[in-house]
Amino acid sequence: MRRREVIGLAMGAALWPLSAWAQPADRTRRIGLLMALGENDPEGQPRVSALRQSLREAGWIDGQNLQLELRWYAGDPERAQALARDLVGMRLDAIVTNGTPALTAVRQLTTSIPVVFVIVADPVGAGHVQSLSHPGGNVTGFSTFEPGMGAKWLELLKEIAPRVTRVGILTDPALRGFSALLHTVEALAPSFGLQPVVADGQDGPAIERAIEAFAQQPSGGLIIFPTPINSVQRQRIVSLAAQYRLPAVYPFTFHARSGGLVAYGFNAVDLFRRAGAYVDRILRGEKPSELPVQTPTTFELVVNLRTARALGLTVPESLLARADEVIE
Repeated sequence: MRRREVIGLAMGAALWPLSAWAQPADRTRRIGLLMALGENDPEGQPRVSALRQSLREAGWIDGQNLQLELRWYAGDPERAQALARDLVGMRLDAIVTNGTPALTAVRQLTTSIPVVFVIVADPVGAGHVQSLSHPGGNVTGFSTFEPGMGAKWLELLKEIAPRVTRVGILTDPALRGFSALLHTVEALAPSFGLQPVVADGQDGPAIERAIEAFAQQPSGGLIIFPTPINSVQRQRIVSLAAQYRLPAVYPFTFHARSGGLVAYGFNAVDLFRRAGAYVDRILRGEKPSELPVQTPTTFELVVNLRTARALGLTVPESLLARADEVIE
C-alpha cells in the first residue's frame, strides 16, 4: 500500500467519529413532549399530530430516526412535576413543554436539556426567559396571551352582555405567568363599567366552588383564563356558566365549540406545528438561547348563538360580522 493511502486511511479513521456525530440522521434522537391536556382529550391529539408532521417534514420520523416520549399531565401541576422528573431522567435531546406548569417543572430540573415551550403566557414576567428576542439559557418557544389580550376579552364581554356589571376572572393565582394578564384585567375592568372579582380555580372542585360563590350576586359575567386546568375542565365550566346563566368569554375556540358563549384566541395547533421547526433547528445544532420567542400570528373569534339564545342574549350584528365562526 502506498504511503499516501496509509496516511489517508489513518486520517479518515481518526475523523470518522466526529463527522458521524455531526450528521443528524446517524443516530436516533429522543424528544420529550409534556402535554397539558388529558390523553383522551380530543383536542390533544391534533396538537401532537401537528408537531409530528412538522418534524417529519424536516426529516425526523418518529419510529425511525426519532423517538418521541409523550406524557400527559391533564392540568395537574403535581403530575406535571412527576412526569418532568421522568423525562429529564431520560437525558433527552430536547423537551417540548405545553403550558406553564410543565415549563416550570422542567426548568426546575435541568439547565442543560434544550426546552421548547408552547402556550405559555408572559414567559419574561414569569422568569422563564430573559427577553423575547434573546431568551438566554436553555429555553425558548411560543408565548401566548400577552397582557393586552385582557382588554379584548373585557370588550367582548361587555359587547355581548352589556348589562353585566361584575366580572369573575377564573384563574389560578399560583401560576406566575398569568400575573400580568390578571393585573391588566383588574385594572381595565372599571373602564368597561365592570367590578373585577378574582375566582381561584386550581382544580375541578375549586372551580365549581368559585363560580357558585360568584353567582350568588346578580349581573355577573366571566372571563376564563387560559390555564391548563381551565382547558381540562372546560365542560364543567361551560355547564356551570349555563346553570347560573353567566355570560362568559373563553380563551380557546374549542371552548365555544364545547358550548361556551364566545371565544377569542389563537390557533393552538399552528403553534405546535411551528414548535416542530424549532426542535429541528435545535437537533441540527442551534441553541435555544439564540432562537427568539415567537408569538401567535393569527387569532380566531367564535360565537355560539345557541348559548346566546339560552342566556337570553341578542348578539350584535357587528360582532357576528367579525366572527370567524358562528355556531347556530
